[in-house]
Amino acid sequence: MTTDFRSDNTLGASPEILEAIARANHGSMTSYGGDEITARLRARCREIFETDLEVFPVVTGTAGNALAISALAPETVVCHEDAHIVRDENGAVEFFSGAKLVTVPGAHGKLQPPIEAECLSITNVTEAGTIYTPDEMRALRGAGVPPARRAGSPPPMHVDGARFANALVAQTCSPAELSWRAGADILVLGATKNGGLTADLIVVFDRELAAPLAGQWHRAGHRPSKMRFLSAQLEAYLTDDLWLRNARRANAAAARLAKGLATIAGVEILQPVEANIIFARFPAPLPGFQFQEWPIFGEGALRIVTGFATTDEDVDALIGAAAR
Repeated sequence: MTTDFRSDNTLGASPEILEAIARANHGSMTSYGGDEITARLRARCREIFETDLEVFPVVTGTAGNALAISALAPETVVCHEDAHIVRDENGAVEFFSGAKLVTVPGAHGKLQPPIEAECLSITNVTEAGTIYTPDEMRALRGAGVPPARRAGSPPPMHVDGARFANALVAQTCSPAELSWRAGADILVLGATKNGGLTADLIVVFDRELAAPLAGQWHRAGHRPSKMRFLSAQLEAYLTDDLWLRNARRANAAAARLAKGLATIAGVEILQPVEANIIFARFPAPLPGFQFQEWPIFGEGALRIVTGFATTDEDVDALIGAAAR
């Protein structure tokens, strides 16, 4: 049997989420998001993020990022050169928004101030497995005001939060402190990588963005008539701290793995391990395990991702194989 560490996407869904879908299958409900489950999801998000906001469930994070940035209506978007919206989303942001992505380098996958920008996009957890703190986010948004706008408001900020829960539990702050209080105007809250099935969520903190986004959301085909099945997944995800429990488990598995690998001669850890992603180089192939090649960090670099269903036995088996 092969143990798959290529991505947290390769794992299944949390039982709680599958049970919620089954419950939503009973009876009839208003279509296109007018149902009571979507209403409860909206209310739950307002409670979690401690503010008035609007939500738009989507089937994929790629759609979420493209639609979110389209609502900000920029001509250019500054992001890290290795951002997911650059390398892995097939031009979706440019297709839906008409904006040009302007990429800049930065150590460990993070943008570094000062950056002048019309619009900023950051990824948290980054594609290098590192996290942005609230202070780092505030510094970026404050430093990113072009000279012509310094007397006015700072540039809007989009957060690709495919692993937002992992970034959140890795530090001592609240969801509000890691989002709108740190300058985020719009967040794409990931669930699929953290126990979800087929649902992520656009969370809009700037309510002026909600109306234009609603039209794009429908036009893009991410407003399904049976919205309740998307919302049911997301409601379950945010109930009883499932999203946080799953993320803690994933992060703990990565920490255990990194600690074990660091003791083995010949194994190189290539980036700081701050959430649930490890970049490593092994001196020889490891049969029985699957990893994602990651040449951005040099020849032989591999990405190892743990998830909510990664067990201690999975981790220890990999450490043992590397040691042998």
